[in-house]
Amino acid sequence: MGSTKPVPAGRHDPAKVPIQAAHGPPGAREPGVSATWWGGPQRAGNPSDRLSGLAQALVGEALLRHVPGRRVLDLGKGSPEIAHWVRPLCASLDSVDLGLCTTDAGEIRLPQQGARYDVVYALRTVAHLGHDEASSDLGVRSLLAEAARVVVPGGVVLVDINNPRSLRGFFYGIRHPITVVATGGVVADEQRRVTRHDTLARLLRIAPACLDVVAVYGVRVLVPIARALRIPVLGRLLAAGEWWARDSFLRGFGAHLLVVLRKDEDADRPPRPGA
Repeated sequence: MGSTKPVPAGRHDPAKVPIQAAHGPPGAREPGVSATWWGGPQRAGNPSDRLSGLAQALVGEALLRHVPGRRVLDLGKGSPEIAHWVRPLCASLDSVDLGLCTTDAGEIRLPQQGARYDVVYALRTVAHLGHDEASSDLGVRSLLAEAARVVVPGGVVLVDINNPRSLRGFFYGIRHPITVVATGGVVADEQRRVTRHDTLARLLRIAPACLDVVAVYGVRVLVPIARALRIPVLGRLLAAGEWWARDSFLRGFGAHLLVVLRKDEDADRPPRPGA
């Protein structure tokens, strides 16, 4: 899904930015982290965590397309490894601990001034806001509203969501996502940790009108469970297939969707006299 809007003057076109390897520039890797054969991070002492490393590489490489030379805000600090890859490429990187910016009701209020950043992203964050369905909904709505406020016109907001319309959603029993969404049952409390499952359509319904979708990346389209990557030969084929599927016509079936939203160029302009 591409945008028909021109790239604002003075900003890079993400499609023309040379793509770094998913593990970031030389020397950017965290201590104790090695690279798997697909370019994802693999922590020492946990070599079996292949799926997590693959998913992180898929998200990280897509995010890096949007950050070179830009002022970036990390909302929630959900992926320190990816922030580590972003920092050498961007003009500046700020981060916010949302726990310090959230009211008792679940509303998020950022201290940053408006129109300060070119890119705002929230990874592993939207799905875990709040402590029940009401506070989760309020948290997601306010996070998107605040992200739209602090990003410049023409800037982008990237968020990832758990997608019920996926192989993983089917595997774990989310078989009727339309019914689930229609009845409001998009939140599950697992050991006191809230986990949301949002379709792209639902995300857009609660996002500010000034944010338009310009790209969607599908993560874990073909691999619903980690065990599949351990199968000789098949595991390698599935991992390679994930890189293709992330940007393909199948991306909408990813267990996670990385959604890129661009703020309207005219969003912050005052109305013309007499308009």
